[in-house]
Amino acid sequence: MLDAYLQDTEDFPVMLHYCNIIYEYLPMILTATHNLRTEKDARKLAATTIVAAGYGGDMDEELANELLDDMDFDRYGKVKCRAIEQLMPQLMKMVDGEMNSLS
Repeated sequence: MLDAYLQDTEDFPVMLHYCNIIYEYLPMILTATHNLRTEKDARKLAATTIVAAGYGGDMDEELANELLDDMDFDRYGKVKCRAIEQLMPQLMKMVDGEMNSLS
């Protein structure tokens, strides 16, 4: 998705639409197919999506634009963002907290 956004591809709006659909159904799929109390990987995926949605949803437009401006491609063609990488320890603590509340 970031690759399509950064390259401003014509498929981006369609890809974004389907990503939103998948994201909306993910909680239902996870709870129907996995036991979040006993399956750590499923619990971590659920916690990660909760944190991502919460953090991204509460982000002001200025910060979102700063993160988008910081994104670029590394020499292997993968999207890279130093600002998000620096946030990872804080975000992982939030994921751990969500995992504890889901168990």
